[in-house]
Amino acid sequence: MSPTLHLSLWSLGQDVVVKAASFLAQAEGGAPAAASGGGGGGGAASGGASGGLLNIGMIVVMFAVFYFLVMRPQSKRAKEHTTFLTNLKPNDRVVLRSGIFGKLISIEGEAAKVEIADRVVIRVFKSQIAGAESQAAEVVDSAQGR
Repeated sequence: MSPTLHLSLWSLGQDVVVKAASFLAQAEGGAPAAASGGGGGGGAASGGASGGLLNIGMIVVMFAVFYFLVMRPQSKRAKEHTTFLTNLKPNDRVVLRSGIFGKLISIEGEAAKVEIADRVVIRVFKSQIAGAESQAAEVVDSAQGR
């Protein structure tokens, strides 16, 4: 596995889940999960049942890690942006997703007119307004996914 791939968030989550699963298997059976293959007759049936539950548990833990690290913050940012767009009014200073600064002239449905220089007005989709000019550094970082 390459170092860059190994350091990815997904790999980190998988490593945590594998270590937790190994710890749980050792706690239940008293031996590592890999070493319990050819044991006595009574342990094989209970090992198979707990192995299935362990796999389900690992999937649940991986989904929880993915949800809290990726999905939840992304949906929170999208909700904040939607709220920002609904509260826009003329004369607000804004930053477009392309990095252009300007003053909002008017909003007509899903389009907005933004003055980017003296008597230079462009028409853009309202969704392409990234944020307020006063929060330009935060807007640029969030638009780049940092």
